[in-house]
Amino acid sequence: MTGSAHRLCAVRAEEDAGALRRTVTRMTAGQGGLRPGVAELVATELGTNLVRHTRDGGYVLVRTAGDGIELISVDRGPGMPPGALTPATTAAGPPARGRGLNAGLNVVRRHAAEFDCYTTRGGTVVYARLGTTDPHRAGRWRFGAVNVPYGGDGESGDAWAVLPDGRLAALVVDGLGHGPAAAAASRAAVAVFERGPVTDLEALIKQAHEAMRATRGGVLGACLVDPGRGELTYAAVGNITGRLLAGGRAVHLLDRPGTLGTHLPLPTVRPQTCPWEHGATLVLASDGLRSGWNLDEHPRLLEHHPAVIAAVLHRDHGRPTDDATVLVVQGTAGTA
Repeated sequence: MTGSAHRLCAVRAEEDAGALRRTVTRMTAGQGGLRPGVAELVATELGTNLVRHTRDGGYVLVRTAGDGIELISVDRGPGMPPGALTPATTAAGPPARGRGLNAGLNVVRRHAAEFDCYTTRGGTVVYARLGTTDPHRAGRWRFGAVNVPYGGDGESGDAWAVLPDGRLAALVVDGLGHGPAAAAASRAAVAVFERGPVTDLEALIKQAHEAMRATRGGVLGACLVDPGRGELTYAAVGNITGRLLAGGRAVHLLDRPGTLGTHLPLPTVRPQTCPWEHGATLVLASDGLRSGWNLDEHPRLLEHHPAVIAAVLHRDHGRPTDDATVLVVQGTAGTA
């Protein structure tokens, strides 16, 4: 699977909530997994909550996903009070009443095929996926990502892709600069990756280097996870950040300096191998995310949907001067 870029819709006033709804209307045209009006209703509730219940508003990340749409509402505080979100209701249950935070988020949850919410004093992230197909789960794997282009709209020079099977291959690539030319460089690398199966990271990087020669080039990080052997292998050229989080520990995955797709010789690739444990989380990020991040201020964040984890990291550590991508992969039951 290859993920499309998100559009960042800032929401600070009621009119911004209306603009978000119109954006969602345009993006969902032709998406077959949506009931009429539902995506617009969810967008309106998320936008209205940002206006009414946050200090300074926030933003909603929107992209098409499978046969539906993904919306991620993000703010920087003050967080939701205990009990603000009541136990889950179903589409057959009674409608939420009133106009408070409780009512709005339960409307979103009732209509979403997948819903998650993470809140601390530092802010809240609400994830809602609408549609009948789940593009974020394949067998024993669950994954999600945030890919935000420079300026919040248009083509992203970053890209990510996942090939899940019994084993899993994952890729993050960052074309040099940003905009259409950078996006073309990333697409060239993703096309090589998607030909699969990916069994040799050194060979993948060499092939991507050749495919990117007709572009401005870029940097790339890729990994293979073999749960049967309890092993993760990682290789990167350029500043793609990789981290493996397991058992309260963080393993920093190493890259080699260099750039792919240029006239310079391909840097020596030295794959790194480390244990893959049950319950581990893999994070790959472009340099649109500051490299010094940690999860100390985010208790129990790893228990949430991978897209929520990615959105929290992007909110707190993203650089506004570049495209930014965060890919998060988790193993479900039976991956070890």
